[in-house]
Formats: sequence, C-alpha cells, structure tokens
Amino acid sequence: MKHEFFDVHHISFDVWLTLIRSNAIFKKERDLLFKEFFSLGQPIEDISTHFRQWDVRFTAINETTGGHLDAEEMLTIILSDLEHDLTKVKPSHLEEYFSQHEKLFLRYHPELIEPELPDYLKKLTDEGISMSILSNTGFIKGKMLRKLLDHLKVGHHFAFQLYSDEIAFSKPSQQAFQALYNGARSHRPVDKKNILHIGDNKNADGFGAENAGMQNAIINSNDVSLLHLNISKYKIAR
Repeated sequence: MKHEFFDVHHISFDVWLTLIRSNAIFKKERDLLFKEFFSLGQPIEDISTHFRQWDVRFTAINETTGGHLDAEEMLTIILSDLEHDLTKVKPSHLEEYFSQHEKLFLRYHPELIEPELPDYLKKLTDEGISMSILSNTGFIKGKMLRKLLDHLKVGHHFAFQLYSDEIAFSKPSQQAFQALYNGARSHRPVDKKNILHIGDNKNADGFGAENAGMQNAIINSNDVSLLHLNISKYKIAR
C-alpha cells in the first residue's frame, strides 16, 4: 500500500469514514423519528432493518449510475416499501421531517476519526497545499456536513466543498471528479496529476480518482490511517 505522495499541490478528501465516523445514538434516534413522524405501525427493529438495507442499495445505485438520488426520493421509497400511503405525504411533510432530522444530526453529531486532524490540516496549509471536499451524500445533505465540519473546527481549511446532492453526480463518475478539477483550478493553476484524492472506498475514491488521472490514497478501510501518509508538494523527498 502506497504511503508516500509527492508533487501534490491540491488534496481532495472524502468525508464519511475518511474524516468522520457516525454517532451510533443518531441512527437509533433517526429511526425513532422516522417511525413517529410518519406514524408507522411496524416495530422499530423492522424500520431500522429497512433503513440499513435501502441505504446500501441507494449507495450502490448512485455509485453505479454516477447520478444522485435525492434524500426526499430515497425517503419516499422506504415509506412505500413499508406500505405507507404516499398520497398522504406532501412536500411540506418532507421539508418538516428533514428539518427535524438535521437538528437530530447536529445534536448527535459524528466525531473526527483523528482528533489531531485540525493540526494535520493546518500543517498541509502551511506547506502551501490547498484542500477541498468531494463526498457522496445520502440522507445527510451537503449543507448539514458543512455545518458539521465548521462545528468540528476544520471547515475553514477547505477552499471548496463538493457534495453529490449539490452537483448531481456521485463518485466514481468522471463528472464528479471533473467538478473537483474545475474547483481546484479556480483556486490555483494545477494539473490533474498534482491532485491527490483521499478516501476509504476503493471504487468510489480509488478507481474514480485514478480514472480521472489523479493520485489517490485509500485509508481507514485498510491498515492505513490518514496520519500515516507522507504528503509533500515537492517532486522528491526533502
């Protein structure tokens, strides 16, 4: 597994399981909110199982097609699978549900995988390496992740943040990585070979970046942590 990366001028980070890990309490409270808000009669265990199963399916669909299913679409699919009458679900209901969902997410928010991340990002910034976010989203929208990264005191390190619900493309699609390239070039002159994308998913992050002509590093899903990477903007070790 490659640990050293040279001639890096810009770094793109995935978010989930790369920079942050979810809060177990949130998922339990989210399932309870879903059950109570839509007055579902199924046991909470069944609802939790449906959420997990569909979450995996939605991720696979987005990665396969390169598109993005909106959170509202995904929610109504789960409701339909639970045999809920969709004629009773109005856009205003979905808006109110996601408003409560966001408050719940920020109350039981994820934590940084690496507590030293703020210092690590500052070091990269001091070395003249710019940084950004490129992340697929599901029920947690990009606007919520922006608030979270600011709350965790790391949001200001990123020149820009790209989320699939906002750009309408999911990794590993070339459209998603082209959006990354366009964003990086809008901040500084940079070639694709000088961009390093870091994530935990070999397909979405590794294959996607490699296919786009960028460097890539896979962390956390293997024995490599972010802090183990040796990254330099210079062409050779100094």
